[in-house]
Amino acid sequence: MKTNGLIYWRIPAFTLIGFLSLTLLFSCEDAMGDFLEKAPGVDVSEDTIFSSKTQVDFFLTSLYQYGIHSNLGYSRINPVTNNSMTLLSGATDESETIADWYSTQEWNKATINPAAPDDPRFNYRWIAIRKTIIMLDRVDEVVVKDPTMTPEYARQLKAEAKFIRALNYFEMLKRYGGVPIIDRRIGLDENLKIPRNSLADVVDFILKDCNEAIPDLPFEQAPNLKGRATKLTVMALRAKTLLYAASPLFNTATPPLDFADKELICYGNYDPNRWRAAATAIKAVLDTAAISNCYLIITQGTDRNYKYTWDIYDNPEIIFAEKANKDCNRWEWPWSAIAPYSIYPGSTGGTSGISPTLNFVRKYEDKSGHTVDWSGGDDLQAKMASLDPRFAQTIAYNLSRWNAEFPQVQIYQGGRDAQFCYGGFWLHKLYPETLTKDGGIWAYKPNSTLFQLNEFYLAYAEALNEINNGPTAEAYQYINDIRARSGMPNIPAGLGYDDFKKRVQKERAVELAFDDHRFWDIRRWMIAEQDGVMRGDMWGIKIYPIVGNATEYRYEPYVFETRSFDKKMYLHPFSTGEINKGYLIQNPGY
Repeated sequence: MKTNGLIYWRIPAFTLIGFLSLTLLFSCEDAMGDFLEKAPGVDVSEDTIFSSKTQVDFFLTSLYQYGIHSNLGYSRINPVTNNSMTLLSGATDESETIADWYSTQEWNKATINPAAPDDPRFNYRWIAIRKTIIMLDRVDEVVVKDPTMTPEYARQLKAEAKFIRALNYFEMLKRYGGVPIIDRRIGLDENLKIPRNSLADVVDFILKDCNEAIPDLPFEQAPNLKGRATKLTVMALRAKTLLYAASPLFNTATPPLDFADKELICYGNYDPNRWRAAATAIKAVLDTAAISNCYLIITQGTDRNYKYTWDIYDNPEIIFAEKANKDCNRWEWPWSAIAPYSIYPGSTGGTSGISPTLNFVRKYEDKSGHTVDWSGGDDLQAKMASLDPRFAQTIAYNLSRWNAEFPQVQIYQGGRDAQFCYGGFWLHKLYPETLTKDGGIWAYKPNSTLFQLNEFYLAYAEALNEINNGPTAEAYQYINDIRARSGMPNIPAGLGYDDFKKRVQKERAVELAFDDHRFWDIRRWMIAEQDGVMRGDMWGIKIYPIVGNATEYRYEPYVFETRSFDKKMYLHPFSTGEINKGYLIQNPGY
């Protein structure tokens, strides 16, 4: 039995009183390097850590390492930020994960269960939460011990710790609903079997941490401190928490399945004021962005603006990104999960790559804003050239460019890149164009964007539509601003509540594609059961050369997979090991 020292979950009964369990000792050594090298028999104690500003800053590095997740997938032996090894997009209508051993396949078969709950960061979140409590308890002492530690900086460190704790609780909220709230050290003589708190309690706890953290954080961090929280970062987390709390999965009297303890997974009533609170918090993000040097990218051209937001790290549209990981070679995760095996083989020597589905590609309108017919024909290249410019900035399609080493992607039957390309398209977004085999860099430090300004434009439009039972002029403005920077026309005027909601959902699918939104949006909107979303037929295209025509290709749509979805999958299960301890209530259906 393992432990994180916080609760009786997956760890020996080390407690917060002693601070440094073996797990924490090792994690600190990893983060602090030579600083923690010591003579044999000399232990690093909590007092050592909280004796100077320099040492506390090292501890903060470890806190970020454990506390900030990545949306990119890493190897199970790699950093603790996310060892799922792939993107969650393969569990949705966005894509198919080519290798069949990733956990996304279990979602597609509806075989997610307590024995394999698909939450590889569960332990690490509790380690991070434990570290935040230690920081909050001890950092003020350093002000007395070290004159370089100012009271203002101590308050900032506590604010960063509260942000990290709130972020980890949010990540559990969206998976499980209510979870145990731990806000203090727990002694060995106390009851370590701590039950779940209600969903409402967890939301309130997250908001409390956010509200207390915001005043003590800067509007911007120094360029060499990118990856540390700012006021805007925490405001974004607060807004996103309220958006999820207001959404149908939680803001309801009737959860997906009957459940005697429904307060653990929903509010137990619908309250429109939750949407008002979300709108207020989202608008605060939009207003604060203007004074935090954060803005939409609109100066690179309609065929480049969108790609710039993910291809250029630390650009002004990014509110917060995970930056804790080391350089990764092109054959290592996360890159080996994204690049097709025919382009850059992964380190396993097996299949790799992520193939967007036709279900997803159908969401792209043409440049005039019209729906595109994908029923088959001999005009594939012309059809793709007619699409919303975001398509070509997201997808590697037949005859498109991957990079200088692979100037032409060949997905037609018999082409180099056709094998295993079930959707008829490869994912290109997230993979840096400068990451090459020859003639470029051999290692690349991945950044994973956790909060970006574009998502809050669309969230605000969504919230305004909910509050007013139909879109306002302001709601139209924010969705149209997102479309305009990619050269897309305004959405039709005069839409009612339902039609505007569908427009927002479609726009989020396109604009936020492969940024770890779709899986969670589908569940918070409770649309996973709709045909072709997380259940039913997943479509792709097969592409054929046309004899005598070097510029056009024929394509045929086909079903490559039929997926399953159970209502219980709107939430994750807790693991069997936790449930067998007898104090956690399992989510319904598991």
